[in-house]
Amino acid sequence: MLNNLRQYLRIRRQSLIFRLLLYFVLSMFTVALILSINFTSRIKPHFISDLLPNLARYIEYVIDDIGLPPDLERAGSLALDLPFEIRIEGPDTQWSSQSWIQSINNFELEQAPRPYQEYYIGHEHGEFVLMVEKKAFRYLFVVDSSFRAGSRKRHWILFISLGATLFVLYLFIRRMFRPIEAISQKVSDIGAGKLDSPVEIRGEDELAQLARGINNMAVQIKTMLEGKAGLLLAISHELRSPMTRMRVNLELLDKSETRDLLIEDIGEMEHLVANILESERLNTSHAPLNRSEFNLAETINEVINQYFPDQNITQELSPVIASLDDVRIRLLIKNLLENACRYSTESDIPVGIKLEKQADFLSLQISDHGPGISEAELAHLTDPFYRTDTARQRRTGGYGLGLYLCKLIVEAHAGQINFHSSIGEGTTVIVRIPVDRGIGHN
Repeated sequence: MLNNLRQYLRIRRQSLIFRLLLYFVLSMFTVALILSINFTSRIKPHFISDLLPNLARYIEYVIDDIGLPPDLERAGSLALDLPFEIRIEGPDTQWSSQSWIQSINNFELEQAPRPYQEYYIGHEHGEFVLMVEKKAFRYLFVVDSSFRAGSRKRHWILFISLGATLFVLYLFIRRMFRPIEAISQKVSDIGAGKLDSPVEIRGEDELAQLARGINNMAVQIKTMLEGKAGLLLAISHELRSPMTRMRVNLELLDKSETRDLLIEDIGEMEHLVANILESERLNTSHAPLNRSEFNLAETINEVINQYFPDQNITQELSPVIASLDDVRIRLLIKNLLENACRYSTESDIPVGIKLEKQADFLSLQISDHGPGISEAELAHLTDPFYRTDTARQRRTGGYGLGLYLCKLIVEAHAGQINFHSSIGEGTTVIVRIPVDRGIGHN
């Protein structure tokens, strides 16, 4: 419970609203402290200058009424009728109107200023006390406890009123700053590629202007992204027809090395165009997936037999049935194995592929023992058209779209793809995809 509270406060203290509330609470206590100090500093001079003269005269009448030596019954009767509590000490006399008033020596008293130096005044239990000595007897009076109680009540009313005022002010300011939460959420949505839901705008203040600017920015970003995607799709579609004609014309020529190289180049261009089209289809908020239940281990075997019959690949496959997009999952496995095999040509250790089910997701792991990838390059592996081979030589193959397409396929299935690599030791790709739909085991 305590740890949860600490964690909540650790998170909330970064909130502007929470800090605003904290500042209001601190301000309330600071103002209350200042008022309390100011009130206390004024009480004593007020008591001495205004109350003491009248009180001294009144106490003289009370002492005369009690008598010397004191009549304790009369003192008790006066204590009930007057706004005093009384303590009398003298020869064979130790009497108090209240049990909490003990020995006079327990009170810290100081001599009153002239012309009342025969009186001693002090402060105890939140009350003012006054002591005077008559012959062998000392009389202690606890002054006006009802007045002091009313004063404390007024203090609490003042403090509560101040707190209520600050709290109402806080509510108004919190309402004024409420659009900040919507703006913050919209900025997060823009970072995640969600550009369709605008921030609700109320009023014409600075926050409304900021929200309006963010909405306009989201519209412009969406327009630019749609224009980029449309351009890529249009170019890719337009390239297919001339490439097809070129390939047909080349097939009609006599066989030669030049002809074969040209056909190979056209094949690479067709593969590039196909990857661009597929990546743009997947790179949308509503990428369609044709899900069906199948045994993923069998699919991996089929991909290896079809595309990598001569490659040395060790398999550790647990039979897992899942509801996935078969065509795109095959493309994912093909691209990952293709990369692993390409960079393992100089190693005698085979590429490894492992499939298992862990909790509510499947884990696909592909490992090679190639040259490895630096930490700086790992962060960019799934960027479109990024390649660790900056020279882009034919022998290394690819255009930097394979892993980008793999990332889109995994994310379309609500999964994650991670890369772990060490220079000189090889690279491991780990794919985790939730399998909460139609999962099972053979």
